[in-house]
Amino acid sequence: MEFREMEKKWQGVWEKGGAYNPKDEGGEKQFYTAAFPYPNSPQHIGHGRTYTILDIHARYARLKGKNVLLPMAFHVTGTPILAMAKKIREKDEELLRIFRDIYGIPEEKLAELGDPKKLVMYFSGEIEEGMKEMGYSIDWRRKFYTFDRYFSKFIQWQMKKLHELGYITQGNHRLAWCPSCGNVVSSHDTKGDVDPEIEEVTAVKFGLGGGEFLVVSTYRPETVYGVTNLWVSPKSKIVRVKTKEGVLYFGKDAWEAVSLQMEGEVLGEIDGSVLAGKKAMTPLGRGVPVLPASFVDPSAGTGIVMSVPAHAPYDYLALRDLDKLEELPPIPLLSFPGATEIPAKGIIDKLGVEGQGDVKAEIATKELYKKEAHKGKMTIGEFEGMPVLEAKERVAEKLATENKAFTIYVVANGPVVCRCGTRIAVKRVENQWFINYGDEEWKIKAKECLAEMSLIPEKTRKDYLRTVDWLKKKACTRSSGLGTPFPFDESKIVEPLSDSTIYMAFYTIAHELSGMSPEELTEEFFDYVFLGKGDKDVHPEAEKLRKIFLYWYPLDARHSGADLVRNHLPFFIFNHAAVFPKAQWPKSIIVNGFVLMEGKKMSKSLGNILPLREAIRKYGADVVRFSVVGGADLPQDTNFETSIAEGVKERAEYMLSLSKYRKAGDGSRAGKWLRSRLNRKLRDAQLLYSGMQIRELGQMLFYETVQELQWYIKRSETPALGEFLEKWCIAFSPFMPHLAEEIWSGCEKDGLAVEQKYPGPEYGAIDDAVEMGEKLILGVLGDVENIEKRFGKKASRIYIYAAAPWKREIYREMREKKDMRAGIEWAKANRVEDMGAASKFAKSLLKKVHSLPAVLGEEEELGALEDAKAFISRETGAEVVIGREGGAEHEKAAAAAPGKPAIILE
Repeated sequence: MEFREMEKKWQGVWEKGGAYNPKDEGGEKQFYTAAFPYPNSPQHIGHGRTYTILDIHARYARLKGKNVLLPMAFHVTGTPILAMAKKIREKDEELLRIFRDIYGIPEEKLAELGDPKKLVMYFSGEIEEGMKEMGYSIDWRRKFYTFDRYFSKFIQWQMKKLHELGYITQGNHRLAWCPSCGNVVSSHDTKGDVDPEIEEVTAVKFGLGGGEFLVVSTYRPETVYGVTNLWVSPKSKIVRVKTKEGVLYFGKDAWEAVSLQMEGEVLGEIDGSVLAGKKAMTPLGRGVPVLPASFVDPSAGTGIVMSVPAHAPYDYLALRDLDKLEELPPIPLLSFPGATEIPAKGIIDKLGVEGQGDVKAEIATKELYKKEAHKGKMTIGEFEGMPVLEAKERVAEKLATENKAFTIYVVANGPVVCRCGTRIAVKRVENQWFINYGDEEWKIKAKECLAEMSLIPEKTRKDYLRTVDWLKKKACTRSSGLGTPFPFDESKIVEPLSDSTIYMAFYTIAHELSGMSPEELTEEFFDYVFLGKGDKDVHPEAEKLRKIFLYWYPLDARHSGADLVRNHLPFFIFNHAAVFPKAQWPKSIIVNGFVLMEGKKMSKSLGNILPLREAIRKYGADVVRFSVVGGADLPQDTNFETSIAEGVKERAEYMLSLSKYRKAGDGSRAGKWLRSRLNRKLRDAQLLYSGMQIRELGQMLFYETVQELQWYIKRSETPALGEFLEKWCIAFSPFMPHLAEEIWSGCEKDGLAVEQKYPGPEYGAIDDAVEMGEKLILGVLGDVENIEKRFGKKASRIYIYAAAPWKREIYREMREKKDMRAGIEWAKANRVEDMGAASKFAKSLLKKVHSLPAVLGEEEELGALEDAKAFISRETGAEVVIGREGGAEHEKAAAAAPGKPAIILE
């Protein structure tokens, strides 16, 4: 049976029986969620990692007898869907190519997707089908969209609660802004989900005379003492602008951004080449030339750049390339321990930077800036001797006071581009609504919530704490887009990172609201259902829904990609700490890394995106599930490779092929070994599942298991895998649920695999001696093969000698005491006949004395070898002789060591 055929069969059985639709009462519950997907394109295999880890978590909890809720919905808030629908209407060739060639969307369907709601319904349908095909154990009864009127009522209630607490305020602030959309933006609105970082910079005025100035933006106003020249792109357009600061010159594109922050009248436009060759006066009264430079970005900052070659490697390199260093010698203005006379030259020489295009130039810049900022002191000017960071502030204040500079704001991590294609700028927005994450009392509550949470991996805690500390006011409304009308100004909508923080609570009752109208979902209704405030008679269903909410809440685990640690997840913590009592605060967050494709980041431009549903059709869901989670530890990026997926598929097919051995009972040594290995895995897997150590689980329960079964089938004369397959398929079912069902069914067991309990280990079946014996046999066969390869011929007879008892005693003493002398002292005390041999043997163990493994006793080792004698003979085609080192006829028998018999081939 083909994998997809098998998977569809079991998915139909699960859906028909409501296998993943939990009751809202009874037993110990577990409630898990991950971010609801944004349906503006189909999902690719990268999306599969977080959701598969989530599903593994949920399925294991069910195996342990928990009543598990795993719901899903669709996040459609904001402008990205509108922007994409607009691009489709405008027949954007690149977007249409991606949808057509990568995702396989038919032309006739593409024509319909210019309608935002049709786009939402099409892509959400694609995502839902993909999740079902992956076998995710989701309760789809609770599905909603964030533009649903029911959900909007819930979000309006949330905003009102935050407003009551004083956490929602209104004011005028500088914010990241899309000039085209006319909207405040955050990471959700930008290409690549980049969160625009706004920083203050100093705009320094360089005089041209007559009240006119070239304006240069800088992060380092203290370096104005070392300016030797200005740079301007000769091909750029420069505008003259009348402002309260005088007539200022900006790059045309730069002014478009700056004009959102300050008023000005454009008086005219010139080419950048017109400025080249002119002289400008620094704020210190020194004339410097304006030089042409093609590397200047006329849209960044103010579009004009000042040159400080003593401390800026790029400036030094540019002047060197122009042969201008003698004409415009660098002016050192600060020093630090270990600095050369010209620090920029020093770091360039040290790193061997060849030119402006050398990647080491950026490394040099960052390294030098870090040293100067944290260790530097000014060496000239009125702030001589002052630490650089302090001088930076003092110089900026002085220049502003003297009307020689002013402040502007820039997108520090730019260029950041809106999903509509427009470059993000900074704008002063009037009467903007904010959620004040800077409130100190609220930060304390958020930290209290975080302190009580389990975090996987734990090392992310410092990142959450750092984010909680630096978060300030965040704009919570947009002037356009899909979503919930803001309750205090319904001309605005609640932005996407503000309506996605406590929606997990809405999941608990979402499936019970269809018989109600949205108008019935009043503030008083939600107050009672979620907070227990007011009267239960506020609505006939209120008391029932209150009980359902209290049964499921708090949320037991939130799964996420690691990229949300610095935005969504802290907001999730803040809002729960604000709205809900401590008993309903979330219990844990689990984050994971991303998925690479054949070692590279997935990118539309590289054309290496593998749509999730295409991967399922090609390999099968269980293979994709395992391939996206089994290759790396949770916080690390994993790599999806065709060869790996094919290898996983081959192993899964092998496991299915073993049904012919499903009889019970193999009392042989090999059978005992397999039973021991299985029960050891069943024991150890529980701890790994609890710690979400997914890679280790995959290695142990899948790769190791396949390898051991292949050995067992060879080793046993009468393989019997009935008990093994029954228990293993249940323990491994969180990874490959369809495979588990097929094996369970093949074993003629009643019910579904996903309905079973985790098979508890039989501790009495775990036998260290039997496992060491099989490891010994495997090692012997490997040694025989290596010897035959070395001599280039097959053996007709093989002698295998177990080490003498005195060697075992020396080995035991050294292993226990981690000391070679302990072994030699034992040999002396027990009058070992050949002390030279004893000393030589002890010395052979010296290098690994701290890591000597446990070994079998002489009789146990001989027993294992005798039991496998016929097997070894069958495998090698040679006669096998088993013996003891003592009294052996071969001198080479003396090479025997505990756990490493001497092997002699004839």
